[in-house]
Amino acid sequence: MIAVKDACRQDVLKKKPRLVEAMYFCELNTPVDSLSKMYGVVSRRRARVLKEEMQEGSALFTVHAYLPVSESFGFADELRKETSGAASALLALSQFEAVFCDILTGDPFCVK
Repeated sequence: MIAVKDACRQDVLKKKPRLVEAMYFCELNTPVDSLSKMYGVVSRRRARVLKEEMQEGSALFTVHAYLPVSESFGFADELRKETSGAASALLALSQFEAVFCDILTGDPFCVK
């Protein structure tokens, strides 16, 4: 039993295991005057901004970002509260990403 356990452990470690977390693709729409408050909420939730653009013919700004699922609980409520209802968010499950070193301290298999 011990030999089988050790063989299985060695095979798993050969593949360089990583912790991953689920990510939402997040599309945020907000007027330009609420943009700074929206960025405050996004930064507190560890979101990674991908693209920012102004919608033609309107005063709305669209931001695309990846938001960890673990940080998404209460996100829409906080966003509406901080922007007085001016911002809206659309979330869709997108992918899984490796957890980085600054989140896990002491990880010997750290991805840099």
